[in-house]
Amino acid sequence: MRYFLENEQIKVEIESFGAELKSLVNKATGQEYMWEADPAYWGKTSPVLFPFIGKLEGAGYKYGGKDYAIEKHGFARDMEFSCVEQKTDCITFFIESNEITLKKFPFPFYLEISYELRGNTVTEKWRVTNRGEKPMYFSMGGHPAFACPLMKEGVRAYRRTDCFIKLYNDKLEAYDGNAVLSTDIGVPDGLLTGGVTSVEVRDSLIPVKEHIFDLDALCLEKQGIGAVGLCDVSGREYVRVEADCPVWGIWSQPDSNAAYVCLEPWWGICDSKGYDGTLEERPYTNSVEAGKTWEKKYTIVIE
Repeated sequence: MRYFLENEQIKVEIESFGAELKSLVNKATGQEYMWEADPAYWGKTSPVLFPFIGKLEGAGYKYGGKDYAIEKHGFARDMEFSCVEQKTDCITFFIESNEITLKKFPFPFYLEISYELRGNTVTEKWRVTNRGEKPMYFSMGGHPAFACPLMKEGVRAYRRTDCFIKLYNDKLEAYDGNAVLSTDIGVPDGLLTGGVTSVEVRDSLIPVKEHIFDLDALCLEKQGIGAVGLCDVSGREYVRVEADCPVWGIWSQPDSNAAYVCLEPWWGICDSKGYDGTLEERPYTNSVEAGKTWEKKYTIVIE
């Protein structure tokens, strides 16, 4: 089911299946900022990643002396959420653990996802409550895909390769380094290889070159990045994602005709190739004590 929110500046659509943001429009101009989810390239727009991010070695993990199998990015993106509350400019959805989730992820949980509009921004908030009697371990991330380039009156006047990625530091100032380090993800297995690639940055910008996503996502770990934006052919920023997260993923299909780029705040990461540790030992794994709640958020800002 689709739900609609708006304020004086923007309007959004959210699909209850996956609690997925599907549309973000500037009311004054009619401009759509989200990717249209063309299945020829990628049929999602903004899936929620829970309780894992990316792929796991052997498509599973170890916890409590047992082996568990689970799909890439976990199961929340493929579940029907229920609406808890809706107002004109905010809405909250939830899912909770059930017999199916407990076979893959042995923790009773309650997950709330809220969207709040303020001015020209949309904030997505997560609340993960541990309903079990032991600490719960999990990852969580956003995966919003933005049109790149934007479509004007049904036409794209230039290509993705004419656009730029813009980086900000944790004070939301333009990133002043001349390079960032991207942790290499192997193709096609989707696991960290142990390698690192230096990506050139000029005036806080990274060009979206033809082969920039040939090695999967740019994976930027712990480099003081507080926001990532997209700029058009003239260098004008038209959308930005702000988050206090330890890892950023920046991804699209390698085919430059795929007219989108995902700006992904991650509280977690995929496995390294050959990883043989436990769930608790995975890098960037979050934990929440029994009866407690973990909360995080990210904000999308349009021009």
